[in-house]
Amino acid sequence: MARELQVLHFDANEVRRTLPPDRLAGVALSERGEVWKPSRHPSRRSIVTWWWSETNRRLVGCRSLERLSTAMLLDFHPGVVDFGAWSAQLVWRERGRERRLVPDFFVRTVSGATVVVVARPSKGPGERFEREMSVWREACGQAGWQLASPQLPDRTALANLRWVSRRRHPRFGDAEVEAALARAFAEPRPLAEGVEDCGVSRLLALPRLYHMMWKRRLGLDWAVPLGPESLVGPMSAGEPEAMRRPFAAEQP
Repeated sequence: MARELQVLHFDANEVRRTLPPDRLAGVALSERGEVWKPSRHPSRRSIVTWWWSETNRRLVGCRSLERLSTAMLLDFHPGVVDFGAWSAQLVWRERGRERRLVPDFFVRTVSGATVVVVARPSKGPGERFEREMSVWREACGQAGWQLASPQLPDRTALANLRWVSRRRHPRFGDAEVEAALARAFAEPRPLAEGVEDCGVSRLLALPRLYHMMWKRRLGLDWAVPLGPESLVGPMSAGEPEAMRRPFAAEQP
């Protein structure tokens, strides 16, 4: 059933506007301001929080801890050039009532594609979710967007990335220290051993090492809890699928 869909958003002049999806093809909604924020409900266990993105230097809203993990993975991925949350709301009328939907993230990729990321309910998709996804498919088809669901790695890889992400801010970059670490870890070796041999104090070396991992200049075995014996080096093989592809796009 065809619906008369509209998208509520802020335009380039920060004015709230409502337009059909096809009028927003090519518009970078990931850069726009928030038109909606979730409200805390006593019956819901989800926690609303924000992720500081190293990709775009902005706070990105997350309506649950799972979404916070997804934001971290999007921020970590080199194929993502921008992403934002709550910057557009899909509006339509059905059975005499106004309906509204907000995706979890709008993502812009290095290829220029716009990806609408919608997380599945934690208890599994039901009839309501499937109906909402059918509306999103219709909107994405009109606007030329891709519709995708987030993918999360296992707990160990996620915990490792969460630890590494604490040093994602550019202030932890240091070309001189990073050069010493790159030489020390030219071949995979235990973390503590390489830090000891790099010629830089441990207090200076460790934050820069984690920053290099965040920037993918050095890798590790993500399947093993990060610690002194973790192998670190110019490693990319073995990276979990969800870290290489943080969302699975539907085929048109």
